[in-house]
Amino acid sequence: MSDSTTHHYGNITKEKVDAIINGLKNNGCEVSGTNPWNVDTKHSGVKLRGEWNDKTLTLAITITDKAFYVFDDSLVWNVIDPLMHKA
Repeated sequence: MSDSTTHHYGNITKEKVDAIINGLKNNGCEVSGTNPWNVDTKHSGVKLRGEWNDKTLTLAITITDKAFYVFDDSLVWNVIDPLMHKA
């Protein structure tokens, strides 16, 4: 189930997880931890947490913080969702 702060993405293999993490790092994001991962996007105060379930091949991404002017989570999801659907 998805709410405004968490979205779930299916068919995410270990290779896709590795590619997503590498892509984040290559685009200036700070990634820490190991499942769950904490991501500081370095943009608009947006911070995320990613948790991968290797049994269901599902990645849950949660918005954990954002700047006050990012008043609606949909502004964040409008960027993330299209990227995740390409993964």
